[in-house]
Amino acid sequence: MRTIVLFATRHGTTRRVAEAIADGARAVGTAEVRPVVAGETLAERADLVIVGGPTEAHRITADMLDFLQTLSPDAVRGRRAAAFDTRLHWPQWLSGSAAQTIGRKLERVGAREPVPTESFFVTAEPDITPEELERAGVWGRTLAEQVSAELATTTTSAGR
Repeated sequence: MRTIVLFATRHGTTRRVAEAIADGARAVGTAEVRPVVAGETLAERADLVIVGGPTEAHRITADMLDFLQTLSPDAVRGRRAAAFDTRLHWPQWLSGSAAQTIGRKLERVGAREPVPTESFFVTAEPDITPEELERAGVWGRTLAEQVSAELATTTTSAGR
């Protein structure tokens, strides 16, 4: 089971969340963390692709937008994917959610639906509490366990 966690960040907080998610996923297999890069092809095979970035003024950041606009249609086609964001702990209608935008784009380029999304809450400094990082790790592990179970079922079914 292989997971790739891609992230955009401005202050390092989202990177910390991405690393916590990957740490959780490592309970099930391997996980790599790296920043988003426009034109990413994801040539290497991953069973789970997780993409996230900060929510700023109801939107995704410019580097995340560049990444999503240039994401190859084959990068996630048929794969399990998930999206996350970091944002202030306000109601979503007030803060917006980059995760929702990222998730919709991943679905449009062929990720298996539904693409789970999650928000992790930061403070205005910006910083993040240990509890939110722990929650990110649990989320990463849960996603990886679900995908691993799907893979085991598929492999068992194919072997019959």
